Amino acid sequence: MLDDVSLGEIEVVQRHIFEAIVASNTPTTLSEKEQDNLLAQACAEACGILGRWVKSSAWEAIRPNGSGPIAEVNPDVQAIRSFLRPLGAAMSRMSKRRPSVAGIQEISDPEAYIDDLIKQAEKTSRRHPRYVRDQLYVDATDRIKRLQSSVCAIAADFTKDIKKSRSRLRAAARTVLKQVGTFLVTAALISVGVTTQAAAHDMSTAVHEAVSVVFVHQAAHTAQPSVRVAPAQAGATLGPRLG
Repeated sequence: MLDDVSLGEIEVVQRHIFEAIVASNTPTTLSEKEQDNLLAQACAEACGILGRWVKSSAWEAIRPNGSGPIAEVNPDVQAIRSFLRPLGAAMSRMSKRRPSVAGIQEISDPEAYIDDLIKQAEKTSRRHPRYVRDQLYVDATDRIKRLQSSVCAIAADFTKDIKKSRSRLRAAARTVLKQVGTFLVTAALISVGVTTQAAAHDMSTAVHEAVSVVFVHQAAHTAQPSVRVAPAQAGATLGPRLG
């Protein structure tokens, strides 16, 4: 059963993540216990929303319809710029409503942000001309689940008595929460995009497919940024687990 994740929920969890990162970073006025509580709660929320996201209607809605190579949609990629630009502007407004965190991209130039999404998908299609679209979706889903597994593991570690490793645990939590925060930027973009796609009755099938590929590719990249998006390639586990 599909579990909808609203844009509002994404923004709330993202804000809690960024607040926890900022408040627990040195120098901080919080006690170690308060830092632990804040980071543990943010990790638990991140764990929950990622688990729901991979089962959500928004993620299912951008599953590519075709099974051919992603390179096939390259001729249609340029046609999606006019569709994606308003999404970039929406993301810029959302970015202004959240705390600024080092290591999390600010969307101050929506057009450049959209251009980068397109270019990254095009690079992957040129590098791997036989990489098929349905496999890209499967790989992206797997990468999101890996990120979820990492943040869930750290949330669980906060419940254990690992007194000598608490500083390392907090550092690991901040690292993986930055990764989740970055991915949630993409999740928000997809949520807005799905709504816009639904309203665009005149969008051709080819353009719809190109939009899906760009979105799915970006989700794969932001879920596991340290590993290049590629077919049949094992990814590294994100976020060290302690204990």
